[in-house]
Amino acid sequence: MARTPREDAEAWGTSHRVDEYVHVGGYLAAAHPAHVRARGITHILKLFADDPSYPGGQHRHPGVEYLVVAADDAPGYPLERHFVACLAFFQKAVRARGQILLHCHMGISRAPTIAMLYLIVLRGFALPQAWRLVKSRRPMANPNPGFLAILVDVDARVRRLRAEKKRGRPPGPGPAGGPGGPR
Repeated sequence: MARTPREDAEAWGTSHRVDEYVHVGGYLAAAHPAHVRARGITHILKLFADDPSYPGGQHRHPGVEYLVVAADDAPGYPLERHFVACLAFFQKAVRARGQILLHCHMGISRAPTIAMLYLIVLRGFALPQAWRLVKSRRPMANPNPGFLAILVDVDARVRRLRAEKKRGRPPGPGPAGGPGGPR
């Protein structure tokens, strides 16, 4: 279903708080100094390459720490190759009790996916719980099917590792592609 121009403007120009540290939004929200100041943003995780064709496409706010991840919003894009860097950025910001604005172009697919990754891996949420929280806070969230499949895999791996840890066993070789398994 096509979005209206008003819905597009809201997606690009707003951000929504997911938890006490993370906000998810579009690129115009991240480029707008008053928006960034009003939310006390100290860290910005940008999920597209610096691009001068977008307003704010290369913008940097003084005093704000950035991580720029050149990720495409395509179902076959291997977003997981950026997970370690994104999670390390979240950990650093949370330790500093900072406010993170996570954004892609519209805050619909890439940014909500990484917000759910954060909730699953660092906050202990299960995927359905992470999805409900992100969707309730940012109603336009709609990760592409490839990104959702990656999150299903992450959720299964994290649950397995936590169960093994709880049983007091070191994680063993998992299914192909799992921790300790062949790639």
